[in-house]
Amino acid sequence: MGWTKVAGESLANGLTKHEQIIRYIKALEIRTKVSVRQIAKELAVSEGTAYRAIKEAEGQGLVCSIPKVGTIRIEQKEERQIEQLTLQEIAKIVEGEFLTGQDLAGTAPLSFVIGSYKPATLRQFLGRGSLLMVGDRLELQALAVEMGAHLLITAVFDVSEEIIREAERKGVAVISSPYDSFEAVSMLNRAADHCFTDKALLQVSDIMVRDVRSLPMEATVADWHRLAAESHFSRFPVVDQNGAVVGIVTAVDVAGKDPQASILSVMTKNVLMVEPRMLVSHLSRLLVWEGFELVPIVERRKLVGVVSRQDIIKAFQQTQKQPHVGETIDNLVMSGFKLEDLPEKQRLKEAETLKATRAFRTMLSKGAEGTESGESADGIMLSGEITRFMINEDGTASPGILTTIVSTAAYIAARKQYRLDTVVDNLSLQHLQPLAVGDVIEVRARIIHLGKKFCLADVSIFGAKDQLLKAKAVVSARIVKR
Repeated sequence: MGWTKVAGESLANGLTKHEQIIRYIKALEIRTKVSVRQIAKELAVSEGTAYRAIKEAEGQGLVCSIPKVGTIRIEQKEERQIEQLTLQEIAKIVEGEFLTGQDLAGTAPLSFVIGSYKPATLRQFLGRGSLLMVGDRLELQALAVEMGAHLLITAVFDVSEEIIREAERKGVAVISSPYDSFEAVSMLNRAADHCFTDKALLQVSDIMVRDVRSLPMEATVADWHRLAAESHFSRFPVVDQNGAVVGIVTAVDVAGKDPQASILSVMTKNVLMVEPRMLVSHLSRLLVWEGFELVPIVERRKLVGVVSRQDIIKAFQQTQKQPHVGETIDNLVMSGFKLEDLPEKQRLKEAETLKATRAFRTMLSKGAEGTESGESADGIMLSGEITRFMINEDGTASPGILTTIVSTAAYIAARKQYRLDTVVDNLSLQHLQPLAVGDVIEVRARIIHLGKKFCLADVSIFGAKDQLLKAKAVVSARIVKR
């Protein structure tokens, strides 16, 4: 199906630009290359709209980004639940052999029991459909078969013919593994843990409040007081006639204001808005960096829910004991870092440096692309500790981890200085001095050049104790309009 034909059908059906792009991508043949520039040109949409739609398509499993190749249309896989370990999978993991019960290979054991108990005690744990992992203890093997439990016999190459015959009669499986019980259990534990990695990460859509109380643009401060009394809340999104978020109003905003004053005159206009598919762990750090208590959740700017700090705290409390709730590498790395106030001495020093840089640029060339007037000496500073999770085989911080820290710092600087959403386009990292486990570092970032579509960030990593420069980077990021 050609681009033009699909475009005509999409417009005829009244689809939004975002929906049109998703439909185009679905219509592409498998292995077709997808690019932001091509979609923007073919569909007459902005590159930002095309980029966001492609990212959503990637989340839906329609496309895949391959390094040095690009974004490719792929076959969408059906969602599946994490499968239990079947007897067949267990046999493969422990390099075992079915001695009987091959027809039960697709069966998953109801429970796993290690044969380290006396027979009387073992009866309390075993049942039909269980799997007993045991060595050469014949009395425990016989007990398992008697109770209808499957057997994983470890470190035993000769299994009693009597046990095999009884297992066939009882209709249970017997698997023999060359590994001892400890090794076999360890291998199964690793396999079970690996299964959990397929679980969906906790997204904002999983915890957001969908029944949202909001105020229209025409509302007054008196309307806020009435809604606060009814709902017992103090923070509300403000929406226009189309349901798009235009701001947030809180108790601080309306304090001491004329009851007849317009909500538009008192609300906070520059607010953080995120989409439902954002990870909760990432949003939690955005809240820390931005200082907001309530975040509107939007789809194409239309309000679909809200999330507060309390919602995130409750979600973390509920998922702490759930191993199926995953976490991304970026969030694991940045979880130990916090946003700090930049020291006044350092702020003044950066201001002087920036002033000298501007003068030097003016002498070299005039009329360069971008605007120097948008530059600001105000940067941000993150502080955190290098942990064992971050090191490589040499015992020092991995360059990949440093790249994550640097790119995150550049993103926060763009948000803090200019309220911009950015995507890293290029990063040049100079690793000057190795960082060891336990080193506390300060990551200072500021935007040094702002153009219409790109910005440039200067990021430096210092030792918190000696204040010596450990690493330095320059980050070029593309500005994305939400």
